[in-house]
Amino acid sequence: MTTGIPAVVAPPPRIAAVVRYVVWVGIVAHAGFVPMFVALGCPRLAVFNVASVSVWIAAALVSRRGRSTLAMGLIVVEVVVHAALAVGTLGWASGFQYYLLPLIPFVMFNDRLRGATVVAISAGVFAALIALRAVAPETAGAVQGVFGPVLRYANLAIPVLALALVSFYFRRASTQAEQRMESMAHTDPLTGLLNRRSMEQRLREAAQLFQRTGRSFCVVMADVDHFKRINDVHGHEAGDRVLRSVAALLSDRLRVHDAVARWGGEEFLLLLPETDLDIARDVADRLRATAEARLREAAGFDQNVTLTFGVAVFDRPMRVDACLKTADEALYAGKASGRNRVVSTLPAA
Repeated sequence: MTTGIPAVVAPPPRIAAVVRYVVWVGIVAHAGFVPMFVALGCPRLAVFNVASVSVWIAAALVSRRGRSTLAMGLIVVEVVVHAALAVGTLGWASGFQYYLLPLIPFVMFNDRLRGATVVAISAGVFAALIALRAVAPETAGAVQGVFGPVLRYANLAIPVLALALVSFYFRRASTQAEQRMESMAHTDPLTGLLNRRSMEQRLREAAQLFQRTGRSFCVVMADVDHFKRINDVHGHEAGDRVLRSVAALLSDRLRVHDAVARWGGEEFLLLLPETDLDIARDVADRLRATAEARLREAAGFDQNVTLTFGVAVFDRPMRVDACLKTADEALYAGKASGRNRVVSTLPAA
């Protein structure tokens, strides 16, 4: 049985984006190490780096197939083994231990791992670094000529680059999360319009502006006619489609400084700053006519879809909720008199 509620699709893990770019750093770096180790007379390290390139390519492939945690595991294991083998062969001064440092934030960035797992892996990496410092010789295999400074600087620059990539994506993920939370706090998830709470704040600000400047504003309540029948006959998915179509219509045809919100259910609220009652009625009537002409096609089923509007003006000292009540009364007067119309009711003196 179809409920009309869209399935929630889990977003890709954050670590996937990091893996996608870090693997290229690893592939290029290890491929470059192969001829260098051959020139240094370290065939075992050269062969190991050929295998390392294969591991990083495999990590890229499994991450692309949605198994980014496995890709992360392959990278962590390869880096730890590579650092141990290289430092043991060439000594601590070669700088290969620095590749362990980006692994800790790299692992912590994986939001699909349990906290205990992250702590355990990070502690293991840190322990490997301490163990290498304790047992590795200061210098071992000779790194002569131009390879000495090249190796030291490369082994500092490449881990810093990897750390910068991890930090960049952590910053971007944090910013995106904040933006999503901000959007959820102020918008209606179905229509993308302002939600009731956000519109209430806009109305308070408009009332405060009136107190300072005397500039009137209007509120317009719009309601989808016979919305329950639409849901009952065509299903909730069709009802949601109607609400999104109404939201798009209202948003597209208002001025830049106007505001529109989903007020609740099938009700929408428009805020028209610096607008008198006659202009607000004209705006509402144009919206009503456009809705009558276009919503049926946008909704995608064989039933007329119309809107009824109630208009009220805030042009004298009063409470915002009194103005809203006036618009609501006008809306229900329009419903009672046949729907698909615009009604305005002046507030009681």
